Amino acid sequence: MNAQLPQRLPLNGSDYFQLFLDRHHRATGPMGNVSRFAVYLDELPDPSALESRINGDSLLCWLHSLRLNTGWPFQLPRWQQKQGPPVAIPLRLYFTDLSPRELPEIIWSTDLRAKSEAPVRFDLVSYASGQAALVFSWNHILMDARGAELLVRQLGSPDTDAQYFAPPELPLPLMESLQHARKVKDFLLDGTRIKPALLTGRPTREHNRFHIIDFTETESRQVEANCQKYLARFGKSPVLLAATLRAYQHILDEPASAEQQFWVPIPQDQRRKGVAGPVIGNQVSYLFYRLRAPHLADLQTAVDEISAQMVSQMRAGIPKSYHIMMELVRRMPMGLYSHLTKSPTKGMLASLFFSDTGHSLDDFTDFAGCAVTDAIHYPPSAGIPGFTTIFMSVQTRLRAVIGYTADSAGADKPLRFERFLRNDLLGL
Repeated sequence: MNAQLPQRLPLNGSDYFQLFLDRHHRATGPMGNVSRFAVYLDELPDPSALESRINGDSLLCWLHSLRLNTGWPFQLPRWQQKQGPPVAIPLRLYFTDLSPRELPEIIWSTDLRAKSEAPVRFDLVSYASGQAALVFSWNHILMDARGAELLVRQLGSPDTDAQYFAPPELPLPLMESLQHARKVKDFLLDGTRIKPALLTGRPTREHNRFHIIDFTETESRQVEANCQKYLARFGKSPVLLAATLRAYQHILDEPASAEQQFWVPIPQDQRRKGVAGPVIGNQVSYLFYRLRAPHLADLQTAVDEISAQMVSQMRAGIPKSYHIMMELVRRMPMGLYSHLTKSPTKGMLASLFFSDTGHSLDDFTDFAGCAVTDAIHYPPSAGIPGFTTIFMSVQTRLRAVIGYTADSAGADKPLRFERFLRNDLLGL
C-alpha cells in the first residue's frame, strides 16, 4: 500500500551520488544526468488518449510537479512540490521519416534541470512505417533504471501494483556509521593509487552516440550456456563484465601500463526479490572492481578475478557499508563531497560505466493495448569517462547498448568493440 504522496521527499544517499554525477556530467559533457527509456510499439497509440492517461496518473502528476531543493550546507537536499496550480504534463508528438529505433535529435538534446524544470518528460514518435516509440526521459537523481521500467509499465497497465517508496530506515548511531565509512575508505584507498585506463580524459560538448549490439534468441541461449562453462557463480553478470573489459582493452589507443587499472563501480539493486518497487529513489549500492592487464589475458582469468573480488567484497560487507556511508554523507556540502568522491581517481571516476538490468523486460510485450516490439535503455551523456555499457534482456534476447562520445570511441571503435565482445561471449 502506498502512502499519500508527500509535498517533500529527502534524497537518499544514492540519489545524492546521482546529484554529484549530474554536476560532473554538466562539467565534462553536454548536459546533466538524464536517462531515457524507449518503448517501441507496432502501432501508434491514440496520442490524446495516452496524454489523458498520463495526466490521470497521480504519481506522474506528482513527479512532474517536483523541483530539487538543495537547501543550505549540511541540510538534507530534497524534492519539493512546485507551488501554484497544477500544470498538465505535455506529451510531445513527432512525425518522422527516420528508421524505427532512431529518435529525433530534439529528444537527445533536451536537458532536464532538476532545480527549475520537471524531472520527467514524455515524447511520442510516429514513424512513416506505422510503428511508434514512447520515450520516457528522467533526471537520474529521481530514480534508477528499474524504477523507470516500473513507472512506464504501470502507465501501460494501470492495474499493475507497484510500491512507490522505500520504507524509512532507522538511523544508526553516528559512531557506527563512521566505522562503516572508514571501512569503505580503507577499501577504496588500499595503499595503491587508482589510475584508471581510459579512452579519453577530455571533456566534450557532444551528445552521446549509441551503438546497439543485438543477440538473437539462439545467441542469447548460447551466452547463457557459456556462462555455465566459465563457472560464473553469480549468474552471467561477471562474464558480461569480463567480456566488456576485454573488449574495452582491445580498443584502447595504447596498451594499459603496468600502473593503470581497469576501475569500474557496478550498481547493485537493493530491492527485495519478487517485489515491484520501490519506484522512486535510486535503490542501489555499489561493488568496485579493479583489474590490471594480466587479469584480462583471457576470459576465464577475467571471470575468476571478478568473481573473487565480488566474494571478497560481499564477505567484507562493502555494499552494506557503502550504502550506510552514502546515507551519512548526503548532508555534506557538494564541493567537499565532490572532492572526496573524485580524489581516489583524480577526477576520472572510472574507466567506463557498466550496468546489467537483468531479465526484467523479458515479459514486457504489451503497452496500453499495443504490442511492444522492443525496449531500450539509453544511458546519460558522460563526457568523462565517455564510455558506458548497459546490458539488458528484452523478450529473452540479450542486448548491449554502448553510449560513447566522439573523443572516446569515434571511427571504427564501436564495431571493433562489438566484434571482440561477440567473439568472447559466443565462444568464437
